[in-house]
Amino acid sequence: MKKILIGICGIGNGHINRQKSIINALLEYDVQIVLAITQQNYDIFDKLYPQLKKVTIHIPWIVSDNNGLNFEETLGIYRNKGINQFEKFLEFAINVTKIFNNSLPDIIITDYEPNVAQYSYAINKPLICLEQQSKFLYIQSDIIKHISIEEEISRIRYFFPKVDMRFISSFFEIKQNNVSDLKLLPPILKKINRGKTDETKAIVYFSPYSNDVNDFVRILELIKNYNQYYFNIYTNLEFPNYGEHIVFKKIGEQFEKDLYDCKFIISSSGHQLISEAINLEIPLYIFPLKTYEQNYNCSMVEQHNLGKRIISCDENEFNSFLSNINEYTEKMKKHKQLYWKDDWKTLFLKEIKQKYNITTKNTFLKDNKL
Repeated sequence: MKKILIGICGIGNGHINRQKSIINALLEYDVQIVLAITQQNYDIFDKLYPQLKKVTIHIPWIVSDNNGLNFEETLGIYRNKGINQFEKFLEFAINVTKIFNNSLPDIIITDYEPNVAQYSYAINKPLICLEQQSKFLYIQSDIIKHISIEEEISRIRYFFPKVDMRFISSFFEIKQNNVSDLKLLPPILKKINRGKTDETKAIVYFSPYSNDVNDFVRILELIKNYNQYYFNIYTNLEFPNYGEHIVFKKIGEQFEKDLYDCKFIISSSGHQLISEAINLEIPLYIFPLKTYEQNYNCSMVEQHNLGKRIISCDENEFNSFLSNINEYTEKMKKHKQLYWKDDWKTLFLKEIKQKYNITTKNTFLKDNKL
């Protein structure tokens, strides 16, 4: 039995949804999994996987800008909050050893979670990076909307300077350039059934990590005039009533049910939701949060004609999006055929089974039938 420690970043729903698929895939094999998760996500994973042991982590908040890591601003955050990150790390490392019964994990997987990476370096065990941010190490780009790619790659170099394997999940093509430890995967997605499209139904997703609620207000002011659609607004914020055709919902399981038959999505530019939309062929009217990653994701949606970027957020722009919905849907179909030829689960499991000798459950019994 292989012992696996999985660290999951607690910032954003994409990391959580991606790792649920990874955990489910690994549970088919003869492994002991321990989850390293934030306190705020503990209940989510405890409900999903009550049989798995868990250890809490404190995610370090590292500020970066166009010049790379901003040490001064980062120091100010830690002083103001009174956080002793090293003490938190030591507590985490001690708890991991206890959970594994005073032994060490064989393999460590990180989805943009730096504590488990630091732990792997300390105990000299293989580290697998399995996320989507690392794509910026292999992309030839620089400034988008006055934000530099250095914002992303400086954090990646700081958190994960050395890996045994690096899996990058991406909804668009990345040039691999024969990097030996790099493995490219199509988006890691849970299977969601897609029904017949409800021509009047739309999803609007307001990320809890936006610093500017004015972006959300602009969208609400726009869609209040489109009462031919029913807008399902997913948000943890409170807003006034904008009409009977606009319904506010808390972010949760109902979201997948609305994906089943919605006509289009209005959202920020997170990688996971974009990937889910492409997979289900749901056109996107999107805007990026003020990060390089979201701006790049949004530019890829535009480049491949999978939706429209929100710029003016007015009726002319929105009407243009609505009039091209069928074209976006067809582009999504072709995009999947061109770039998503292989199944992520098959590719991922093939690589780790070969390299780390992970076996299926009850292998002995299967090979030695009585």
